[in-house]
Amino acid sequence: MTAGGGRRKIPAPVRTALVGLPLAGFAVVGLLAPVLAPADPAANDLAASLLPPSADHLLGTDQLGRDQLSRLLYGARISLAVTATVLAVSVTVGVLAGTVAGYLGGWVDRVVARVVDMAVALPGMLVALAVIGVRGPGVENLVVAMSLWAWAPYARIARARVAGLRASPHLDALRLLGAGPVRVIGRHLLPPALAPCLVYASTDVGSIVLGVATLSFLGLGIPPPQAEWGQLLVEGRPYLASAWWLAYPPGIAITAVVFASNLLGERLAVGDERPSVLRWLLPTRPQVPRSGRPATGSTAAAVAGTSGTPDDNDVLLRVRDLSVAYPRDGGIRRAVADVSYAVRRGETLAIVGESGSGKTTSALAPFGLLDPGALVTGSARLRTGATAGELIGLSLRRSRQVNGRRVGVVFQDTFAAFDPLRCIGSHVDEAVRNAGSRGRRATVRRISEDLLRMAGLPDPAAVAGQYPHQLSGGMRQRAQIAIAIAGEPELLVADEPTSALDVTVQARLLDLLGQLRDELQMAMVVVSHDLAVVTRLADVVAVMYSGRIVEYGPLDAVIRQPGHPYTRGLLDAVPRPGAAPGTRFRTMPGRSGTGPDDASGCAFAPRCPIAAAECVHEQPMLLAVGTDPAHRSACPRTSTAGTSLRPVTAGDRDGDGD
Repeated sequence: MTAGGGRRKIPAPVRTALVGLPLAGFAVVGLLAPVLAPADPAANDLAASLLPPSADHLLGTDQLGRDQLSRLLYGARISLAVTATVLAVSVTVGVLAGTVAGYLGGWVDRVVARVVDMAVALPGMLVALAVIGVRGPGVENLVVAMSLWAWAPYARIARARVAGLRASPHLDALRLLGAGPVRVIGRHLLPPALAPCLVYASTDVGSIVLGVATLSFLGLGIPPPQAEWGQLLVEGRPYLASAWWLAYPPGIAITAVVFASNLLGERLAVGDERPSVLRWLLPTRPQVPRSGRPATGSTAAAVAGTSGTPDDNDVLLRVRDLSVAYPRDGGIRRAVADVSYAVRRGETLAIVGESGSGKTTSALAPFGLLDPGALVTGSARLRTGATAGELIGLSLRRSRQVNGRRVGVVFQDTFAAFDPLRCIGSHVDEAVRNAGSRGRRATVRRISEDLLRMAGLPDPAAVAGQYPHQLSGGMRQRAQIAIAIAGEPELLVADEPTSALDVTVQARLLDLLGQLRDELQMAMVVVSHDLAVVTRLADVVAVMYSGRIVEYGPLDAVIRQPGHPYTRGLLDAVPRPGAAPGTRFRTMPGRSGTGPDDASGCAFAPRCPIAAAECVHEQPMLLAVGTDPAHRSACPRTSTAGTSLRPVTAGDRDGDGD
């Protein structure tokens, strides 16, 4: 009782341990059977046959005079050993097959899924009977027969779990850091896939014990004279009326094991301790020591314009005619069409637009960070010295030399970007090692703490020991930045880095990105839906609508003299601090575009206040706005040959004008 008179609550792990005690007790009894058994279970004594329970034989003797208690204890040893072997084989094969299929997808996933469906559809006992009928009875054949139908549910569970994680930003981050498929599957996908399988295994113990006993009862399991619970039931069946002690104890033992396993499985399924159970069963693999990190440059790169020829050595990344499509309903659905942009060294390009405009796809596609089913075409060249290497279609080995080293990424979803079972320091340590640092584990951790401190976290040692759910959104975003800059990248891609953060944290995070850009001499690509955010950081702006770039140019030109009605609408939607109370936000009529497949004309035409008849039928091209060749718009009515939209005035910025 507590001091207030209430009932003291038993901690959840203790409750789970108490529920699992009966099953653990059976396992311990089986292991200690040679010590606990009062007699040899195979020793015959016909003079003492069918003796009732007594002080000499606590559970009596069978028809051959063998001690029934000894045979029951050895039966637990054999039954649970066979069950453990079947479980080990089934869980291993099922989890590996399901995890690999869920991660690779494609034809591998389809083949494994069909095999699993067939295995689940067939009656398990019928499969076991067929196998044993061909191979004959015996322990090895029994294990094979039981495993052939027991593995399928584990494969189905693991496949579903991994398929849900396949497109997560966390796996994108791992691929960006250069982690290969073997490491991703073994270190990052098997543990979360194994957790629900272990819960299912706890309930499967009873089913396998019952199956082994059933096959032995039919004469197809463990052959005599070995003591096995099902075999004991067979031997005791003729004596149910005259010698009850032969059949009832093994029957009660089988029932108790089935009941205990189901009870434990139910507790694990509804309990809160699966992660802790998994950590106990699968302790973190020790890290391989590697070394220190190269020195960092401190000079700021000069901000360049966006114009230039393809041979301009100042251009770090040049993307041309990038298109991304996904298979859908038997056809192809394009998400991005004919996107081109360039990023100079030390320059920040902001890609802005509404949700669904294709801005994130355009930023991540060049580095292979989309769903494996994405069809990416076009060209994306990352310059190295005097040459530029193609990124589209890059092999896995070559991409690992780029991602995580020359290119870093900060993802929007800070929760999904981290493995919830690993602490923050472990994530940063891995990024440091993949960046090429070698040294002792303590050295790697010291570098990780320096990166966390550089990312603006005040107590990096404490943060390194915490798990993602223990940090605020801003702290997780800073930890992501630490991981992204571990390889001192030449280019940093930030996908909605301030999404879901309050205004104060947004400002600090943007200032941090600007400071790191200058200190590390990085170029940056920032994806955002908020033009007010990018004005603090960007040098060049690409405005996207419906999978296409509709305006591109220097920040000052785009903000002060927007060349496209959509850009004008985004600027009008930015709240103005000086606006009078009760002032309504300006909004654009209609709904956002449906994608680049609507290529017969301008996708913005249904919402455009200055649309003409030709806008509906002709796909617009990017044309220069005014006399600035670097400022281009996809609206012919506001380009060099047409009229211009009203510029943004000081009154607009103060909230006094339209």
